[in-house]
Amino acid sequence: MANPGGPLAGIKVLDVAGMIAAPSACAMMADLGADVIKVEPPQGDLLRGLVTVPEGPDPWWELDNRGKRGIAINLKTETGRQLLEQLAATADVLVTNLTDERQKRFGVTAQHLREIYPRLIHVTLTGYGNQGSDKDRLAFDHTAFFSRGGVLNTMGEPGHTPPGGRPGQGDHTTALAILSSILIALRERDLTGAGQDISIALLHAAIWTMGSDLSVGLVTGEVPQPIMRLETPSPLVGRFRCADERWIMLTMPAENYWEGFCRALGKSEWLSDSRFADPIERANWGPELMIMCDEVFASAASHIWAEKLDAEGMVWSLIQSLDEVIDDPQVAALGAFVEVPDSMSSHRTIGPPFDLRGSDVSVKGPAPVHGQHTHEILSEVGLEPQEIQDLFADEIVF
Repeated sequence: MANPGGPLAGIKVLDVAGMIAAPSACAMMADLGADVIKVEPPQGDLLRGLVTVPEGPDPWWELDNRGKRGIAINLKTETGRQLLEQLAATADVLVTNLTDERQKRFGVTAQHLREIYPRLIHVTLTGYGNQGSDKDRLAFDHTAFFSRGGVLNTMGEPGHTPPGGRPGQGDHTTALAILSSILIALRERDLTGAGQDISIALLHAAIWTMGSDLSVGLVTGEVPQPIMRLETPSPLVGRFRCADERWIMLTMPAENYWEGFCRALGKSEWLSDSRFADPIERANWGPELMIMCDEVFASAASHIWAEKLDAEGMVWSLIQSLDEVIDDPQVAALGAFVEVPDSMSSHRTIGPPFDLRGSDVSVKGPAPVHGQHTHEILSEVGLEPQEIQDLFADEIVF
């Protein structure tokens, strides 16, 4: 029987983090039914207002903070730090990306909080980990994940300017690692009664992402290097431009696709051509074969090739623009884009990237306005109305 409100109903999470990766993990916990409290500084999270649209919501803020309640606390004050400690006393999970120095200054280190609340699961996101010479180096996903993690070096063709990457890709990948670690820690706490001190690094998430190439390097001492498109050893794994300037990506690493591929291209004679008799021979003639395939694909529009490739059971896809992704009927069938309930302005966002059938996994509401639930949250931890009013007057909370 499904848990009313979601699989994580009854779990309380303190989101003491900024920008994207850690808050994104907390947003998915809210989708799963957790009560997530976003703790912001007086000036608000750096992500607020970073991307704005005319007459509409803040899309980045909404994506990674939907379904949370919000409180604003001045942690530079002793009273503010005491308030956060009171909140931690009622929480199951605390997630932060504050540096080690700032965690010590604000009293939110794992050592301090878990001595007081041993059932607390404390999660720290860093750029490079909590050991080594770069443990205190500041990072974003473009630096720690894409650049230091070797991701950008594998994109594009050799000798070309490395691509810039797009915002949040490394962050949202890392968010899934954060979420996974929290769910594991919650399960372990069910078994042992003890919390956890979890560390997640953007760099480590990138290494896992690049694991297929890096694992080869660990065994052979040589990692696979990017190659020019025409140097691809087999057209069964390649990309081709069609007559309508659309690109098609093929990914068929198994030999049994070769015959159907030749039929789809109308080149059955290649099946008896000694140059292409087996994968080794095709690799030897790789550039020439790729040029021959280029000429064939350039002779017809992508929708024609779609029909021919599908008829032969090929594995392929158009390389779509993001506009096309938004309008893709298969994306609609996935339910990937959802209306945000109870929002002041009607808008869609990206739903959780998993479907637990029989469970309430959904966007529960909009992201909070700065300090929207401060009074409510402080009341829940036992503060009287006059105490709360004094905290507002003294600019401890907002």
